[in-house]
Amino acid sequence: MGLIGVMFKKPLNDVEVVRNVLQIFAARAASELERQQDEVRIRQLAFCDAGTQLPNRSAFMRHLESVVADPQTTELALLLLDLNHFKEINDTAGHDLGDLVLKAVAERFAASITEGQYLARLGGDEFVVVCPGVQANSALATAQRLCDSIALPFMVEQHSFELSVGIGLALYPQDAATPLELLKHADIAMYQAKRQKLPVCVFEPWMERIVAEQLHIAKRLASAIAEKQLNLHFQPQVDLHSGRLIGAEALCRWHDEELGQVSPGKFIPIAEERGMIVALGSWVIEEACRQLAAWREQGHSMPGQLAINIAAQQFEEDDLVASVLNRCTQFAVEASQLSLEITESGIMENPEKAIAITEVLKSKGLGLSIDDFGTGYSSLAYLKRFAADKIKIDISFVRDMLTSDNDRVIVATIIAMANTLGLETIAEGIENQDQITALLALGCAQGQGYYFDRPLTAKEFAERWLR
Repeated sequence: MGLIGVMFKKPLNDVEVVRNVLQIFAARAASELERQQDEVRIRQLAFCDAGTQLPNRSAFMRHLESVVADPQTTELALLLLDLNHFKEINDTAGHDLGDLVLKAVAERFAASITEGQYLARLGGDEFVVVCPGVQANSALATAQRLCDSIALPFMVEQHSFELSVGIGLALYPQDAATPLELLKHADIAMYQAKRQKLPVCVFEPWMERIVAEQLHIAKRLASAIAEKQLNLHFQPQVDLHSGRLIGAEALCRWHDEELGQVSPGKFIPIAEERGMIVALGSWVIEEACRQLAAWREQGHSMPGQLAINIAAQQFEEDDLVASVLNRCTQFAVEASQLSLEITESGIMENPEKAIAITEVLKSKGLGLSIDDFGTGYSSLAYLKRFAADKIKIDISFVRDMLTSDNDRVIVATIIAMANTLGLETIAEGIENQDQITALLALGCAQGQGYYFDRPLTAKEFAERWLR
């Protein structure tokens, strides 16, 4: 409401004109107040995150730029926070409940910072804290408080959620000279924290080189997948009693014109992190079926099944079974000629869904192996419900089973458990006859490893094992 008061020396005989003028002035004053209120609302929308009521990315960047530009700022720390596995809450409980969890997280973060520190939400499940006038030790103490603040479960509308956070820390001016560079380096440190499964990681110059290298590899890999420039090698799987071939594992290999031979240990994680693993896995399925058909046309018959590694992200694709069956039909390959290998930890990301998928796979005739067994944390209650045929004993246990009592006990336990559940076991990474003797004594009758042969090209494999 706009008000204007006017006093006159003498009473007015005709007030109509004055009233009209005053109403115009009052309307102008009211309009100006309304405009100012609109500006406040627009500013709030522009610089405030609606879900958490924290400053948003735009407000944060303005604040960081002003702090860095202040001559009195001699040092500051920037903490970039990213919640671990928050997507699972949105996927399982819905985005409405996820928004409430984010609001509760913001409240706990806000309660854990000290006066003068600035908390904002960058978007999604990312938050940032500006800590002016602090060095690394003080910043690490703040990071620990932030981690501790969400250690207890969140109770939201009768649902309980457990969360953790990965934090990247960068310091000004040691690590960066500009606000954007400081944010970039905090982001790189946070990425390393997530990769190494650490709560906090402090930026170091080598991290930037690693990220640049991975980005370059990722670009080359995307092109290689699109243009089908990768190839499959095949490692034999044998009966430990007789040494005869009982199957093979298809292993992806990549030789790049610029990068040379790139290790699967390097490009597979990059494919997983950058959303290319499903496309890569689809190519592997297609190429494996194509090769089985090619061997058949050459007069070769491979005993047993050809094992294909399936990433956890690919395993959760709704059209996985249809995709495999379509490729089998395309190349006139029986589904029973293929076995899909999924890691134990991959299955446990969504065990109920995994159980349903394994049942469908079995009903279509496909084999299923649990890969790298013993490295995850699966529950026996789930394991006995998986429609698996075979458990693959991880190379880390097989390699040291003759010198480590712990590893030998683990191998023996896995074999005994598999036998109880009616599952076969296959040991990977066999390198000598002593390991074979020990495995046979424990009840494992299948294996693969360099003792028998390295992964071979399709031509080499056919010449050595299919004649």
